[in-house]
Amino acid sequence: MPELALTMPKMSMTMEEGTMVAWLKQPGDAVKNGEPIAEVTTDKVDMEVESPYDGVLARIVAEPDDVVAVGEPIAYITSDSDDLLGGLFDAPASDAADAAPVANAVAEPAAPAPTATSAAPSTGAPGWPAAVPAARTLAGERGVDLAAVQGTGRWGAITVGDVEASSAMPAAAPSPQPTDAPAPAAPPAGGSAPVPVATPASATSAPRSPSDPAAARRRRTRMAVARVMDQSALVPQFTAYVDLDLSRLDAVRKTALGGASWTAILMRMQAQALAESAPVNQTWTDDGPVANPHVGIALAVDSPSGLIAPVFVDPHRGSLADLAASIAETVEQTRAGTLSADRLQGGTSVLSNLGGFGIDRFNALLTPPQSSALSTGSIAQRILVAPDGSFGPRLQCTVGLTLDHRVADGADAARVLQRMRELAANPALLG
Repeated sequence: MPELALTMPKMSMTMEEGTMVAWLKQPGDAVKNGEPIAEVTTDKVDMEVESPYDGVLARIVAEPDDVVAVGEPIAYITSDSDDLLGGLFDAPASDAADAAPVANAVAEPAAPAPTATSAAPSTGAPGWPAAVPAARTLAGERGVDLAAVQGTGRWGAITVGDVEASSAMPAAAPSPQPTDAPAPAAPPAGGSAPVPVATPASATSAPRSPSDPAAARRRRTRMAVARVMDQSALVPQFTAYVDLDLSRLDAVRKTALGGASWTAILMRMQAQALAESAPVNQTWTDDGPVANPHVGIALAVDSPSGLIAPVFVDPHRGSLADLAASIAETVEQTRAGTLSADRLQGGTSVLSNLGGFGIDRFNALLTPPQSSALSTGSIAQRILVAPDGSFGPRLQCTVGLTLDHRVADGADAARVLQRMRELAANPALLG
């Protein structure tokens, strides 16, 4: 029976690579079409990979923590099924032809050469060793020079295992150069104990990634957040703040608004204000700002794996009660790790709420491609002075709107916040 490739699936429109988490089957195990056989993570969510064939898992080529591009093989299955995707992700024929002589040359004895200068075939640019992203990260942490690492991955790419093996090897001593033999030094009087030789730092095993699955998942989430924040740092952004008076909303929240949560109410206000502000509800591209056909609010959720933001599409439509129920269910799925990857797509703005931690106000950073982010602080009674000089307690919440300055200006942010003020003062507008 032929061996058919099991490739890294594309689980979302923006997915370019995935990280192997665990194998649910081992080589030699029988597998069925549609049966989960591996777990991978991408965009902060762990997902199961199902077998596309009936057969036997022949061999595994991607180990846990390996980063694999979409379409690249992660295992091979022996099966009589037709490979409908065969050749779809194969390298061009010219690449295969170029690689053939290299494979044949391995069997021939070669002249001794310094290991550090031996180079595996690479499709990367000169001076830039081909390596998976996780291997580059690990090499940076351990101070390993990738140029001196022999790659064993596909097309000679350096894998995480190659970096680990390299960091565990003692540094090669330089070849001795012929010099005039120095006169033997006289032994010190009385003799002395031999000086202990220090163990090279590279010979000491560096600590490995945490073996605890929850800790490993959280580390992957932090890496994903770090990549997004690197992109966010390149965006010119500003934040405008306003205090919302929620007293009128509070008076009808448990009656006319059906007992909706404050999160649902604030999300609805945010979405409605954005839907009425075309400049703010845009996304910046290489060709300039592009209007979005919908409003997608990515709700920041504090989960055991870290920060995850499921998206709610057009939450200003439908009933508040349905939105509140959807938020509660989605937050539960997010914290349980059962959220589907497609729930992380389609965001145009972010809602981040730290009010439950007693935070009065904070600055929410943008997470590209979203061009806006709303921060909401604690909801509390505050003493306010009215224009007529009277004063008294009012239920208030400070919100901050962060905007991509390439997409919109300060006046646009002010109009969105002013609209949210109007909605807070007129609960009937929220339906």
